[in-house]
Amino acid sequence: MLKFATYFSLAFLILGLYGSEAEVKGEGRSVCLLHDPPNQCGEFCLEALKPMLDHIAFHQKEWIACGTQNETQAKLDKIEDYLLKLQESLEKKEATWKTVIDRLEKQLTDLQETQSKAKSSVLSPLFQRIGERLFYIERAIRRTWNEAEESCRMMGGHLASIQHDVELNAIVEKLERSTSYWLGATDVVKEGEFVSVASGKPTSFFKWKSGQPNNLHGNDHCVDIYNGYMYDSECSESEFYICEALESVK
Repeated sequence: MLKFATYFSLAFLILGLYGSEAEVKGEGRSVCLLHDPPNQCGEFCLEALKPMLDHIAFHQKEWIACGTQNETQAKLDKIEDYLLKLQESLEKKEATWKTVIDRLEKQLTDLQETQSKAKSSVLSPLFQRIGERLFYIERAIRRTWNEAEESCRMMGGHLASIQHDVELNAIVEKLERSTSYWLGATDVVKEGEFVSVASGKPTSFFKWKSGQPNNLHGNDHCVDIYNGYMYDSECSESEFYICEALESVK
């Protein structure tokens, strides 16, 4: 709009000067002075202004577009500034969360170490290494299967689940002949599916006596060992027992 007004001012100034100095020379004609071009010039003024009006009309869209472009650029600058601030905020929050996660991981590690030490501290010194693992063989007090399991827990273990022949032979060498010892396998939940009380998983190794397991009395759900072979027996019977340490559970 400023450019438009400027063009008009210049146009009228030029026409005013032109009209003041204009002379119409010819036979029988006098000089015509224009002191009020907008009202005096008529078609002459319009013709003189036409190039300038065309120029204004031609460039008016450019001036409008330029103004719109400036407004758009200002908005883009604001958006860019907002995005930069948002990115900085997210980076700060990410760093904060990383610190929190690192702290929690350290606390978890410390807790696991403390728990491991606690387990070691409650482990009875009566456990002895037999083969690759720690076992305790009770030779003095006979208990039912459930009582034996509770006793093993109080020592820091469970009734033992023997894992292979080598381990079985090493344990049998330390047992009294013609004496039964409870082991940590039972099918009390489902007949015929023996599970380790230590791991809660199906027992993978057995050395059954011929004809075993037979569930002879209809209530034989707990496994014991007698003279190197395994039997299914009534859990309510009182027998010696073999415990394994918690750290030996696999």
